[in-house]
Amino acid sequence: MAEENAKSPSLSPREPSEPVSEPVSVQVESPQASVAAGSSIEAATRSELISRARSFLSSPQIQSQDIFAKRRFLVDKGLNETEIELLLRELPPQLPRVPPRTYPQPPPSGLLTLLIGFAKIFTWIAGGSATLLFLYHRFLLPRILRTAESRKSLKIHQVSLLKKLNASLKSLKETQTQCYALLPRPDPHKEPSVFAGCHSLLDVLTEAETHKLEINELPHLTLLRCAWEDFRKLPDCADSNPRTEELFQVLESRIPWLVSAEGVPFERNLWEVLSTTSVFNGLTSQDSPGEVSAPVRWAYVPPKPAIPTPFLSSLESLSSTVTTYQPQSTSSPYQYTLQAMSEFTGYISSNLYTPYRPPPLPGTTAPSMGEPADELKKEIRALKGLVLNRRSFMPTIPRVSIPSSQVP
Repeated sequence: MAEENAKSPSLSPREPSEPVSEPVSVQVESPQASVAAGSSIEAATRSELISRARSFLSSPQIQSQDIFAKRRFLVDKGLNETEIELLLRELPPQLPRVPPRTYPQPPPSGLLTLLIGFAKIFTWIAGGSATLLFLYHRFLLPRILRTAESRKSLKIHQVSLLKKLNASLKSLKETQTQCYALLPRPDPHKEPSVFAGCHSLLDVLTEAETHKLEINELPHLTLLRCAWEDFRKLPDCADSNPRTEELFQVLESRIPWLVSAEGVPFERNLWEVLSTTSVFNGLTSQDSPGEVSAPVRWAYVPPKPAIPTPFLSSLESLSSTVTTYQPQSTSSPYQYTLQAMSEFTGYISSNLYTPYRPPPLPGTTAPSMGEPADELKKEIRALKGLVLNRRSFMPTIPRVSIPSSQVP
């Protein structure tokens, strides 16, 4: 505002540039005349001040200033609010102040750079993909194809080998079936030789204690046969066959373990053997009703001894011959020489690692440790003589005489 005050015209009632009025002769007047004269002077001063304020507000330098600064300046110069409002209303409406055009220049567009970058990226991707495809088709693909072909050929070879193996196994099975037809079949109802001579359950239990066997390890067929024989040893039962209940009563009376919870499964196995084996035949009891078709009494039929087949007889004879065969010892003429050489080699190896002993000093008696050397010399002489004797007494080898005419 100091600059505005310096530039704006002064609104004081009297400026230095104004001419000073000449002195007026003072005349004595009445008080009413002096009051009227003072009011007229003040009115002239106010009108002059208002006109200066109007010219101040209408100047182009002041029009762009803030209205609050203008109001403050006019108040400082002595104008009241009413006069200031009238002066401000007289002013033409001002347009809004447009800021100076000092905006920064917009940066240049980066679209071209962006497009060039994208083009470079796509070029790199395309080039890398082409390089990878070239390397794949040039190096990797041939190896993969060779590996696949090798695997396929290996698989075909393995399948062919498996087919050959199956065919050979099938032929081997057929050959075995044809060869094994001559061999005797094992008897499923053959009793062990240990219990074959038992004819009662007491004998079976005695053999079981001798061989330290449990009840569940005893053969079922032996127990059933011995129980059948024990039943026939009872009075009035010599010629009768036992029923199933009677046979198992005899077993339970001799072996109370069958009644326990652990013996029930074993007793069930006994029943299965009794009903399936061929040495026990089920007979229908005569005192049972005719409509009952189930066997009630069991008869024991001893199995017939198997007749040995010619093949089995030949095998038995071959086995007996092999067991009784004793090879004849044949003496070789070089056996003594071989034995002497082996003993000589052992003697040399035993004396090879003996500690070294210096020879005796002159004038001293030779120690007794020199005897092994003498013995070694004797052994060498004996061996040399033996070799010479063998050579002189060896049979002469006949040689073919070649005529001199055929000698080149």
